[in-house]
Amino acid sequence: MLTIGVTIRGIVYEVAGMTIVKDHMELLYRIYTYPARFPVKILDIFFEKLEDRGVLFDPFAGSGSLALASYMRCYDSVVWDLNPMIHVFVDAGVKAIKKYSIRRVVELISKAKKYGKPWIQPGASYWWPEEVLDLISRVWGFFRDNLAVFNPASREFEPLDDAWSLFAVIALYASRKLSYTDDSIPKWYKSRLKVEKVSRMLSESSVRSLFNYYIDVKAGQLARIRDSIPTPPCNPIVVVQATDAVTVTDYPDGVAGVLTSPPYLQAQEYIRSLSWELKLLGVPGSVVSELRKLEIPYRSPIDMEVLSDLYHEIVDSIPEGKFKALLRSYFTNTLVVLEKASYRTKVGGIIGVFAGEATVRGRPVPIARIIGEHLSRKLQLEELIRNGLEDRIVKRRLFKGRKNFNPDGIKIEHLVLLRKSTSANSS
Repeated sequence: MLTIGVTIRGIVYEVAGMTIVKDHMELLYRIYTYPARFPVKILDIFFEKLEDRGVLFDPFAGSGSLALASYMRCYDSVVWDLNPMIHVFVDAGVKAIKKYSIRRVVELISKAKKYGKPWIQPGASYWWPEEVLDLISRVWGFFRDNLAVFNPASREFEPLDDAWSLFAVIALYASRKLSYTDDSIPKWYKSRLKVEKVSRMLSESSVRSLFNYYIDVKAGQLARIRDSIPTPPCNPIVVVQATDAVTVTDYPDGVAGVLTSPPYLQAQEYIRSLSWELKLLGVPGSVVSELRKLEIPYRSPIDMEVLSDLYHEIVDSIPEGKFKALLRSYFTNTLVVLEKASYRTKVGGIIGVFAGEATVRGRPVPIARIIGEHLSRKLQLEELIRNGLEDRIVKRRLFKGRKNFNPDGIKIEHLVLLRKSTSANSS
């Protein structure tokens, strides 16, 4: 049972006999920059509704928040994502929870800065000045030779040292901070202001001192996570897989709960947002390009009927054929994944979908509500929160004054919670 209270430290939670401060959990979920993630309160609501202690599943796991929240609450979990970065996020988070030595990781990075076999992927000179490239190519050459190797066939990182994921999180943070990509948005975007900022920093300080500063900042954040979050009295199983949830058929069985946040139409391109992180970690550029093509909604639509009046109302209101096709591709591919996940969910299990109102031609599209309508009609799932739960986004990272149909970005996200009440909706 989850108990919430307020103390001098802020909002606290009683979970599995442990007292946890909400702000500390948010640090854990934000272990590395990511375009979108579950707010703490959404995870709390989901766990309050669970009635079974079976495995939990997220087919669009993103930054891996469900895996980390499940670990803290002693639930086994299976998390999938198209992006191989899911392995880094979850492994680093679990190691921080288990009190891994951050000092050892920093010592490895110090050793890496002197490594004699530099390596970096083609095209890096567009994103980093030459003096920065000399340093980070040594760090990432060391990572590739001593910490982890990416296997393109399995889309997994094969660890050579158990510090690999924490090394990656810290060194990626410092590498990105010294790049030309704009710090105010998640996607890799070379801005004039950031070029000027990096040039100014390099004129005032050495590359090594700047890199060390950012290493210390991120290492300090990880140390706060390690020191402030109690280790749970259990050792849950966490299965992480970089896979295409649309085409794979081997879904986990006996699922007690699904909580997921599918992409927000075309508003967030997750592979693009982390494209150079992937390349620094040794993922070939050809694999990164292939993954970008597999992102929803840039796929061919699937032949299925969308059972949502709201969906058809929105599609009918948009005159342009290419935007109708975008909506059809997005929803058919996303619904195929959620139907397969629902079929493998046990009777009494929960299916939760959290998504923002992205816009198409200026028209807000309530993604979660459309998904909820379809699943409840097709699979006879019971809606637990009538019309869903609305969450207004207070903090956002985007261009200001954008000249498009939605210059202010996504303002609202919705949570839809459904319960699988009978075995009739199993397949």
